Amino acid sequence: MINANTKSHRELKKENELTPKKRKPIIAALLSSVTPGLGQVYNGQMIKGIIFFCATNLLIVLLSFTGLQFSFYGLAAIIMLALFFWLFIVLEALFAAMKIKETRIKLYNRWYVYLLLALLTFGMDFVSTDFFIEDILGIKGGKFQTSSMQPTLQKGEYIMTSLKHYKTRKMQRGDLVLFKFPEDPSKDFLYRVIGLEGEKIEIKERRVFINNRPLQEDYKIFTESRRNSKTKGSTSPDLFRDEYGPVMVPWGTCFVLGDNRDNSYDSRYWGFLPLKNIKGKALYIYLSGDITRIGRKLI
Repeated sequence: MINANTKSHRELKKENELTPKKRKPIIAALLSSVTPGLGQVYNGQMIKGIIFFCATNLLIVLLSFTGLQFSFYGLAAIIMLALFFWLFIVLEALFAAMKIKETRIKLYNRWYVYLLLALLTFGMDFVSTDFFIEDILGIKGGKFQTSSMQPTLQKGEYIMTSLKHYKTRKMQRGDLVLFKFPEDPSKDFLYRVIGLEGEKIEIKERRVFINNRPLQEDYKIFTESRRNSKTKGSTSPDLFRDEYGPVMVPWGTCFVLGDNRDNSYDSRYWGFLPLKNIKGKALYIYLSGDITRIGRKLI
């Protein structure tokens, strides 16, 4: 009797699994919202689910070739396109489930399979997010933590940097560059390029001279009225703040300064910046406490 009952139970379970069942539209939509294509898998459309999942990742790669991400509104357009495509996949799963009256349950139509696929996707996203953003899109966002670049950048603003800019372009005077700080490579600094390799740099009475010609700088500010002057035999670093050089910028380096000249720890104090330390060019502000500054191009 025990064996017969056990057999009967197994047969009923098998018959139940083979019996065509309806798909719940809300579940299909939720699954695809969590993992693109998973709702289609729930609907018994494995091939379509795989196509949607791959297409989501391929879309980011294709959009990276447009260069839209290197402008604020271009990046906003990429995000909107990605969101619309994600919404399309969710709605497709929803309406497909509504149209499917009954479907035979496949071997992969199990809750633990959905959970496994979702976890695998989250794991891939966790590992590959930096790869997609930095290596594929070629951009890097970050918070500016100091007041050394005022008024161009305010403390606490978020800026976007192009990591690919100098792979196809030469550095220009006035560029805002993100770089690994020579004294501590674990830290990233951002300053303005003032002197290029092979040029003569001198600061006299707070004014910068390049090859003996005064440099026009509309972006710089001074927060102190007092000026520091070098005195013979003095070794205090701060005395070189307003009077510096003349020096030649060595090849393979550049000379950088903060726009807030009285509150900037830059090349006047720690020397020339090796070009190999430069990670990219700052492009625009994408988040700020002042809404009027959001989207501002950094020049």
